[in-house]
Amino acid sequence: MTLSPASTEVIKATLPAVGAAIEDITALFYPKMFAAHPELERDLFNRGNQKQGQQQKALAGAIAAFAALQVSPDAPARN
Repeated sequence: MTLSPASTEVIKATLPAVGAAIEDITALFYPKMFAAHPELERDLFNRGNQKQGQQQKALAGAIAAFAALQVSPDAPARN
């Protein structure tokens, strides 16, 4: 599935701001999600990874990789 050209342009336009704030975004995302759906933290996510920040880092990396592919779809993947 590909994004619409309009969605791709939004990603390109917001990439610098999102990239600059990615740690703040992921630090806020999980507490808000778990406050709204506590069963997710209990049943789905590893609490140790949450406390150590590993889950937040993984989300940040996934967002960055997705955005990079939208900007440069032919770029080689980074491991």
